[in-house]
Amino acid sequence: MDEIFADFSNYTLKVCEEILRKYDYEYESLEFTNMWGNILRYGSIHAPHTHSNNLLSGVWYLQTSDKSSPLQFFDPRPQANVLFLKNKPNWYNSSMVTINASQGTGLIFPSWLQHWVPQMKEQGKERISIAWNVIARGDYGNPNTLQNAHI
Repeated sequence: MDEIFADFSNYTLKVCEEILRKYDYEYESLEFTNMWGNILRYGSIHAPHTHSNNLLSGVWYLQTSDKSSPLQFFDPRPQANVLFLKNKPNWYNSSMVTINASQGTGLIFPSWLQHWVPQMKEQGKERISIAWNVIARGDYGNPNTLQNAHI
């Protein structure tokens, strides 16, 4: 593995470990299931999706501009907007959260959280990122039920 990617991978896993430690999760080890590069050009889009069979997913932005398409997360609670008061949309009451792509930054999120990248509308610029998925090896669920697994 290229030394730059080894450092990047090690750093990313350490940040994931810190997140899981805050949740008091117990696991044997963390490992990448995959990692890939994305280049979005004018007209490109990433349709709504999740990252099944993974625990955490993330993206690091290598190249962006002020007009690069953001990453948008959907509210995972389908009934959340059944009845709500008129409001000025913000992070706390919106059915979608927008995170602007900012060069040199990254974002880690639960793999089950549906998200997408709207169409790139900026010509002559590319939005370049590295995305990845991580799985935790260990015991899942309660061993005294049928809802458990060892991965």
